[in-house]
Amino acid sequence: MLLMTPKGEDLTLKGEITDHLFNLKREISISYSKNAASFHKLNQAQKRPEQSLQMMFVLKGTLNYQLPNSKKPLLVLKDQQHNLLLNHHQLQLHSEHEEHDVIFLTIDYLFLSRYLPHDHTGFINLKKGTEQDKAAVFSKFNLHITPEIIAILNALKTSGHTGFCEKLFLESKALELLVLQLSQYEQLKNGDIKYQLKKDELDKMYEVQKILTNDTGSQFSLRTLAHMVGTNEFNLKRNFKIAFGTTVYGYLNQHKMEQAKSMLLEKDITIAELARKMGYRYPTHFSSAFKKYFGYLPNKIKMIWLIIDPDPVLALFSYSSFCV
Repeated sequence: MLLMTPKGEDLTLKGEITDHLFNLKREISISYSKNAASFHKLNQAQKRPEQSLQMMFVLKGTLNYQLPNSKKPLLVLKDQQHNLLLNHHQLQLHSEHEEHDVIFLTIDYLFLSRYLPHDHTGFINLKKGTEQDKAAVFSKFNLHITPEIIAILNALKTSGHTGFCEKLFLESKALELLVLQLSQYEQLKNGDIKYQLKKDELDKMYEVQKILTNDTGSQFSLRTLAHMVGTNEFNLKRNFKIAFGTTVYGYLNQHKMEQAKSMLLEKDITIAELARKMGYRYPTHFSSAFKKYFGYLPNKIKMIWLIIDPDPVLALFSYSSFCV
């Protein structure tokens, strides 16, 4: 027999609290902001008396986290950057642009402590913040938003889950994002990225990223891309790998494949039409690239996802009364 406290904690028959993987009362919420009005509401929501963890993803714009009486911001997040923050009610959030695109996942501190090793450097940074009752940042360096992260964020934006399934869905996606954040953090810590780029060099690489993602169907040579942002081909190849952990064409291919997968699942589109949108002259070439990336042909994706659901726990409840 399973009993629960009002807070959703599991109790044994002796009344002892047990530690279980799923706690349906665990709070995970998601917030979006694209303009000044929505940002004001979001900023007010951040000023809660209790501490909370925030996964912050800036797709467009610049965010500043400032403490009162401090001249230097605690954290500055720019286009296509993300980080994890232990929030505090005194922390002030500012956007440098009225038009922006930011996504926040607010999660419980216990959620993170369940999965992160307690001797992990990032976790220690956050734990010190809780002990000293102050804001803290998980990673000293901001991390870059990859096409894989964008695909997860888009899934969160378009999710139609409600009730019990919504909680499970948010938890599963929060875990996926946490895995990607930790993976990038470990690359930084282990020296895979040997040095940080200068601001102007990094800005040029973000500009290249925008060109690639905003005009997916166009064909750009490395020389053309380099000239478009005011650098040379050698610096482009080197600096892009440092900034994003992959090559220019590796990043572009990942973006195309993730975008193609989303379109196949969400829209009624032919393979030929999708191939043209992705910049392929022949549908067969697109199908080969898709199979190489995912392991199956694009015309099999819906059948594959019915058999191998990306959220298996949700699949168990998809037809139950919990999903209301």
